[in-house]
Amino acid sequence: MSETDVDTDADTDARSGAVAPTADEALHTTLEMPFEDAVPFVQIEHELGDFETVRVTRLDAMIEGMLGHDDVERTALIVVCHPEIARDALSIDPTLAGMLPCTTLVYEREGDDRVHVHHVSATKAIRDLGCAPADAGGAVDDLVEKTGELMTVVWENIEEHGHSEQSA
Repeated sequence: MSETDVDTDADTDARSGAVAPTADEALHTTLEMPFEDAVPFVQIEHELGDFETVRVTRLDAMIEGMLGHDDVERTALIVVCHPEIARDALSIDPTLAGMLPCTTLVYEREGDDRVHVHHVSATKAIRDLGCAPADAGGAVDDLVEKTGELMTVVWENIEEHGHSEQSA
């Protein structure tokens, strides 16, 4: 799958059948490596793009530990923030920091031997949810554009380096 392949079934608005722009523009790819290797690989690719890792959380482990449910497929959140994105969001309105940082999801699906990587843009969510002041339209558009440029580099590297040599 490429970065333009998106699983939007869950993102479809049940009332209208329309897909929200943020979900429609989400990045998705698959990796041909073990899950335990994929999580640090995706984290490092973000860091090489100057995103700082805020936290890596294993949702499956958290759910099992707190709720006792061990039936959740392996799922990790890689929470990152880029200093330019944070600075620009704060300059638009300090409350926008509540919509940061960016999160990339790494997960497995039953019966699928690939590891999935999915990213929904926090800055596009800011734009589409109308979280910024009404007079900040141009600045928000610039923020979305900058985020897209930075994340595109990360995503291209994930796709280029995320497959085993046997599949090349």
